[in-house]
Amino acid sequence: MNRKNLTAAVLAGLAGAAGIVGSAQAVNINPDGLGQVLIYPYYTVNGGNTTALSVVNTTEEAKAVKVRFLEGQNSQEVLDFNLYMSKYDVWTAAIFDNEGTPTLVVNDTTCTVPYLYMNDANDDGERDGMQAFLPYELDDGGSTHISRTAEGHFEMIEMGTLVDDEMNSATAATHVPQDEGPQMPPDSWIEPISDALGLDKRPCGQLNDAWTEPDNLTDGDEGYWLNTLYGPLTDLENPSGGLFGGAAIVNVDAGTMYSYDATAVNGFAEGLTDGEIPGTALHQQPGYIIPGLNSGDQLTGTVFLDDGSTLTATMTRGVDAVSYVFMHDQIMNEYTTEAAVNAATEWVITFPTKQFYVFADQTGDMDPPLAPFTSEWLGEGACEYVQLDKIWDREEESPGTDPGTPIPPIVSPAPDEPPVEGKFPFELCYETSVIAFDGTMDDDGDGGDGGDDPQIEHHLLPADEGGVTPILGSTNFHIIENGALGFEYGWARLQMADYPPTNEDGEIIAGDDLTRSLGGLDGLPVTGFAVMRFENGFLGEGSNTLANYGGIFKHKATRRETMASAAPGTAAQ
Repeated sequence: MNRKNLTAAVLAGLAGAAGIVGSAQAVNINPDGLGQVLIYPYYTVNGGNTTALSVVNTTEEAKAVKVRFLEGQNSQEVLDFNLYMSKYDVWTAAIFDNEGTPTLVVNDTTCTVPYLYMNDANDDGERDGMQAFLPYELDDGGSTHISRTAEGHFEMIEMGTLVDDEMNSATAATHVPQDEGPQMPPDSWIEPISDALGLDKRPCGQLNDAWTEPDNLTDGDEGYWLNTLYGPLTDLENPSGGLFGGAAIVNVDAGTMYSYDATAVNGFAEGLTDGEIPGTALHQQPGYIIPGLNSGDQLTGTVFLDDGSTLTATMTRGVDAVSYVFMHDQIMNEYTTEAAVNAATEWVITFPTKQFYVFADQTGDMDPPLAPFTSEWLGEGACEYVQLDKIWDREEESPGTDPGTPIPPIVSPAPDEPPVEGKFPFELCYETSVIAFDGTMDDDGDGGDGGDDPQIEHHLLPADEGGVTPILGSTNFHIIENGALGFEYGWARLQMADYPPTNEDGEIIAGDDLTRSLGGLDGLPVTGFAVMRFENGFLGEGSNTLANYGGIFKHKATRRETMASAAPGTAAQ
């Protein structure tokens, strides 16, 4: 990625044009689904899956949006570009496995820079709009193989609203169908821009020309968003939100589709400049690290507590305000592995801001790890101890239940009482992980390798190299052997605030009780969902059609206040 900084002259010009806007709002997660920033917690092309995605502009204003895809281990960027949406526009795309390389395919005419709709001519000379994920940022000490990019998450960040003040950029982002030929802007297209740069009139050409340096030799011939006279704030006004989006994980061979809504963050930025680097425009050319989740100019976050009240905290960094609204001390969801319908359940756990706390390249002058995270990325993971605090079946039973607790009547024969007490600590080492529930039992009925207490030793298993989960095809996973407990279905709770670390033998280290907090909240900034799959045989006698079905269920979560302050300058209000 090109990370070159703007010159001092440009910075000065931007500061004069935009100024530093005072805080009049707070970062928040909009429960109604509309926002300035959209967080999509998961994509995958593993296991035969394709991820389809969309974003919708609900406003009557054109939008400049940064689109960024991040791999699942340490959120290294694998693709980014600028998206310019006309009013009331929808943009769609899909990610698929193209002979081992995750690839974005775009069959939508909405303007992007570079223009992806007409990208990549195939053998027939037709344009198929394909753009491969790129490995160039996999330089953090981890794997450099492109397979690392096969799962992760992605984000969309509004950089500002487009207007027609000087160069008619909002009009240039408007794409309308033509009777013949490619999609083109309307008649008000500004031809002199392309003519001056010696470039042909083409779909979304003005917006691409605005970021074009024709020869890198002559001063003053740059596109107007590169030119110091105009700069990237030309025809831009403050972000106004109103975006929503979603994604669907589709497996054609299995006949399944699991869809989810993106998490909408509002109040991210009030002005047009980067909050981390005052005077630097949010609106930058593709290839720049700006804007990221650390670029918002709002340092205050607001959340709803479990009793319906609100809590507000002011941070020292914009990314801390984003992390704050994702802070949870525990997450909960259901699971099922019912053998009668070949059911399976997988939980996606994503820490969307983790890179800014555990990786030195993303934290600038600060030494990682930074609270609320406790481990630095050194190439093989940045691991955080969490606890499977409880796992229940549907009849209130759980391992370690007090022997004096009344047990309702059950049908016979009853399963052996599981010899498990307490909690099950394990590590989440990646920014995006999958927890797969395993209801299978081996021949000796212990659900493990025949040990005396397989639930304790192997209740959570790290992924075997080359292994994948049955639904999402994840390689970044843990296994919960709920079958060893005699539980086919129920619900579970994952604790991320109070947790005892363990030694290499899995034994709890006595007397070491760690607590993580940010802005007056305990836990970690987390999002995700559970995906469940069911198979019900074939439809009808003699049918070759599988009855596969399933769904996605957003994680439920709690927030817990603490009196601790995560870092100097962080204060609860």
